[in-house]
Amino acid sequence: MIKNIAGTLLFTEEPRIASYASVVGKKEAKGPLRSDFDKIIYDMYAGQDTFEQAESAMVREAVEISLSKAKLRAGDIDFAYAGDLLNQCVASSFGLKEYGFPYIGIYGACSTMALGLINSAIAVASETARNVVCAASSHYCTAERQYRFPLEYGSQRPPTAQWTVTGAGACVISDSKEKTAPRIHAVTIGIIRDMGITDQNNMGAAMAPAIVK
Repeated sequence: MIKNIAGTLLFTEEPRIASYASVVGKKEAKGPLRSDFDKIIYDMYAGQDTFEQAESAMVREAVEISLSKAKLRAGDIDFAYAGDLLNQCVASSFGLKEYGFPYIGIYGACSTMALGLINSAIAVASETARNVVCAASSHYCTAERQYRFPLEYGSQRPPTAQWTVTGAGACVISDSKEKTAPRIHAVTIGIIRDMGITDQNNMGAAMAPAIVK
C-alpha cells in the first residue's frame, strides 16, 4: 500500500534495492570513490565508433552487472526506467534494446536516477511489478556536443564550468523480503522553482536550491 501524506509517498511494504552497479570513465577513477565503482573504462570510446555508442555500452554494462548481482535474468525484469542527457534518450534505448524487457524512457537530467528509483518503487509497492531496472548515464563528450560545443571545436572552458560525469549506474528494485537489502521507505516529489539562474556553465547554482522544499 502507498500512502500520500502532503506530497510524500509512504510505502507500507517497502521496495528493496536488490542490487546496484556503476561503470565510469578514467577521470572518475581518479577521485576518492575509485574503489566503489564496479568497472572503470579508460577508453572514452569504450571500444565503439562514437561517444554516443560508448555511453550505450556503459549503460548495458551497468545493467548487466546489476542483474548478475541480483541473480536475475532479463526475463525476470517486468520493465525498466532509464534515461540520459541525449535527445530521445538514445544512449539508454540503444543500450537496453537487446534485453527485450519493456522500457520507459525518462529525462530528468541530474534527477534521472532519482526519478527512476521513485517510479520503480511505486511500481513495486503497487504490485504492478516484482522486479524493475532503473538506470541513468551521461558521458562528458556526448554532453559537450549536446549542450555546449563539440570537443573538436576547441572551445575554452571557463573555470566555473561544470564537468559532466562519464558513467552509468543501474539498480534493480524488487519486492524481495531480504532484510539486509536497502529499503525505499518514502519519496517526496519536488515542485518547480525558477531561481533565475541563467549561466549555462554554472549548473551547480541552478541545482543547489533542490535541497530546500
